[in-house]
Amino acid sequence: MTVLAVIVLALSIVVPVSRELRHRRAALDEVLVLEAAMGPAIEILRLAVSAGLSVHGAVALLAEHAPPVLRPGLATVVRRVELGDRLGHALDALEAWGEPGRPLVAALRSAAFDGAPLSAALDRHAVEVRDRTRRRAETRARRLPVQLLFPLSLCVLPAFVLLAVVPLLLSSWPAGR
Repeated sequence: MTVLAVIVLALSIVVPVSRELRHRRAALDEVLVLEAAMGPAIEILRLAVSAGLSVHGAVALLAEHAPPVLRPGLATVVRRVELGDRLGHALDALEAWGEPGRPLVAALRSAAFDGAPLSAALDRHAVEVRDRTRRRAETRARRLPVQLLFPLSLCVLPAFVLLAVVPLLLSSWPAGR
């Protein structure tokens, strides 16, 4: 009976903790996907603005060619603008992007409301996104040797011992005894 109580107690602790970790991992994955999509989106906007499109035209172009994770929000913005809403107010639909999209939305909103130049802000955000992406890649690259340590020590080293050390020991073993 006490073993059953210990198992139930352990499960009552482990299950909620694992569920919480899964939710946090899913939220982090969503943020990483959004951050990865921001780089191409900013580049598309930079190209559109440098080609002479207005902010409205650039957002409409981005809605067509953006990474798939960003398209629903941008389609909502374009639809609201077509229905007569101001672009600055329609950009509220992009608040679902959260922290990764906040600088881009702020630059678009500033350009729509105040007429601020968009290209300088997009250049600055593009540099920030590239730096963040590079830092994340460097962090993953630094973790790789640690992650490979277990498979190396479990699989490769025993094979090395069997193929290199054991034949050497067997050949040096006296045959006459």
